[in-house]
Amino acid sequence: MKINNENQQNSPDEQKPEGLNSETSRRKFLQLSAATSAAMVVGMVPFTAKADDDPAVAALSKRPSWAPTKYLIDCHCHLGSGPTIQELAPTIHSPQDWGALRTKQPEKFAKAVSEGAVDDSKILLEAMDKYGVTHAIVQTAPGKGTNNQMVIDAAKKSKGRFFPIYRPEAVSNAAARGTLGLDYGGEVSKVVRQIADELQSPAMSATRGVGEIVPITTELHPIKISRDMAPIMEVLKTRGDLPIMFPTGYSGWKGVHYYIFSPIWVDEVAANFPTVPIVLTKMGRGIQASFDACLSVAMRNANVFFDMTDTSPEHLRHAISIIGSERIMYGSDLSAISSNHSIRENLSTAIQTKLSAEERENIAWKTANQIYKLGLVG
Repeated sequence: MKINNENQQNSPDEQKPEGLNSETSRRKFLQLSAATSAAMVVGMVPFTAKADDDPAVAALSKRPSWAPTKYLIDCHCHLGSGPTIQELAPTIHSPQDWGALRTKQPEKFAKAVSEGAVDDSKILLEAMDKYGVTHAIVQTAPGKGTNNQMVIDAAKKSKGRFFPIYRPEAVSNAAARGTLGLDYGGEVSKVVRQIADELQSPAMSATRGVGEIVPITTELHPIKISRDMAPIMEVLKTRGDLPIMFPTGYSGWKGVHYYIFSPIWVDEVAANFPTVPIVLTKMGRGIQASFDACLSVAMRNANVFFDMTDTSPEHLRHAISIIGSERIMYGSDLSAISSNHSIRENLSTAIQTKLSAEERENIAWKTANQIYKLGLVG
């Protein structure tokens, strides 16, 4: 596909992944109008579902695709938002826009995270349907009022399209207060124990792992971080080696940049719990130094996986060559605030990476299906 200007594009039949104009920057590609961008990506979706007996899949089977896979699982989605988040969403066109909102519009940001959140499944499902996402692994969004029961209930109503994962409310609440990584409302050991107890409670039995969580610690030394996180990791091991997500790259939330930017500390946690899958979300988020740290940890620990949210085609291709596509999964950081751009942008990254058939299958659904034990049949 050659982009001549913002108002002209080739017909869907002419669109090929190889045809992305190398002279057209990724940034310019994403700055096209929402309607034009949506039309382009729908014509190039690399993971559109095939028709079969699964109603969720069959409903999405009519989308054109240059490389169909049976499922497309978005392993990185956040549920729950208030009216200000939904008001801001049309103005957010990239993760950088969202990351800068805290300082560019501090009053609106503070208002957004202080409002009571509601179940916004409809927004997520509409974005998924637009681009052929068949299933999503869903966790709470940071902010007031989001909770794990909201996610579990949304999954029950989704007709099998949502799979819930647990996220400590202590993390969401601390993020909303701007004290993430600094204050969890009590002694670290007590907070960790509370999280571990909740994670193994009957109410959380439907959850399939732990969502994005910075280490519950105020330590900087990897050995001490691993010691503080041990009770949570032990529960994951006991529950059948459920996965846990650690964010990387950067965050729009105040604090925790040390843990997110250079996650070398994960090496110690992974080595101490070698059967528990650890997902380094965003695999450095396109930042070279952060990506290098993620790759260093993954090379040394076979239980470390990546989700490709906000990465670059270059980093995705390099990661595949080093650790293999069977340890990487598709993700978009979909939430109400990112519903305008996240799926489209990450599908564009997959297209530009020029994945092989095997790589597409692994990243689209097989890796997530394996580590989250989703039970989807190929």
